Amino acid sequence: MDYSDGDLLEDFASVFCDGVLLVVMPVARLHLDLPPISFPGNVIFYPNGYAELDKLNIVPNHSASNSLAELASAVSGIDEEVFARHPVVAFPFNYAWQQLRKNSHKENMALIRKLSDYVDRSCFNYIKYRQCGLFSEGDPISNIPGRAGQVDSNHMMSAALPYRHDIRESRIIAGDAFSHIVTRGIGLSLDPTEHSVFPSDGEVGHIVNHALFSYTEMLETNSATARFMQALALLEFLASPDEYQKFEKVKRVIARYVAKSSAEYDQLLDRFYELTGKKDPQSNQVIGYRTRVVHMGNRIEDVVPNDQDQKRLFVELDSYLRAVIDHMIDHSGMSFEDYVRIRDQLRPNDSSR
Repeated sequence: MDYSDGDLLEDFASVFCDGVLLVVMPVARLHLDLPPISFPGNVIFYPNGYAELDKLNIVPNHSASNSLAELASAVSGIDEEVFARHPVVAFPFNYAWQQLRKNSHKENMALIRKLSDYVDRSCFNYIKYRQCGLFSEGDPISNIPGRAGQVDSNHMMSAALPYRHDIRESRIIAGDAFSHIVTRGIGLSLDPTEHSVFPSDGEVGHIVNHALFSYTEMLETNSATARFMQALALLEFLASPDEYQKFEKVKRVIARYVAKSSAEYDQLLDRFYELTGKKDPQSNQVIGYRTRVVHMGNRIEDVVPNDQDQKRLFVELDSYLRAVIDHMIDHSGMSFEDYVRIRDQLRPNDSSR
């Protein structure tokens, strides 16, 4: 995108056609300076008040409407001024205007979630992966942005503004689409990112995109125990996206990405055993972290009670995840079958990783 002066109709002039709407959504817990930033999927983020919403001819929702969906959007309190006070994200989306006007409130809430998910999968999950790393900057929650659609002014509410160009009309749909929002910290200062570093659209890229979705879910959890279990589950998925494998096999795949020597490879295998189902050879007592959590009712906070040790644990798990995800991003245009051939060539002394 060349420099934008905030004219949404000009920025998206090339995409207007039958069935394609322009969608604008506020984003809570997000900060960006000029100029607007574009990302893959034809997704553009604009600073507070910069996008020229008045050119979209917003038809106000009326609290006296006979439509329950319009009434619910009206009583949400979200109007053009709320949009103007937030950074917004804009993108084209294929959706029938006639269906939008018939939607129930419940269907509108499902649409907001679907639109937000489009932003996540197009670019936002990758942005969070790069800019909100798990404990890489301390608290993993403090700089997580809200979801596209959520607003800072009322955490219960979220909204979207679909615009149909041929009739020069837009409508706000709003309500309680999401179950929660992160409240700790101030959110994310959005930085530009080269489009070329995002995952490609190959089969491996699709696997990566699902992994990035899971990584975002892991970032947002408030439970260290849940985060630990999600990290192990994600490692299992990355090692074998198409079928379940026992961690005995999973750890041998993951260790190949990380180990720089045969000795380190063997150490990693033992470490993964400790993180999962290890037993003390003397007492035969279970000391493996995951077995204690899943089968013995312990929390990871009980298994690793020291805060600094917990932080080191998650930094460690994050390093394993990133070794795999980054390698897969580099090969994201490939089929998974071809990628496995590349992966099988990884050895502990392979310095090309």
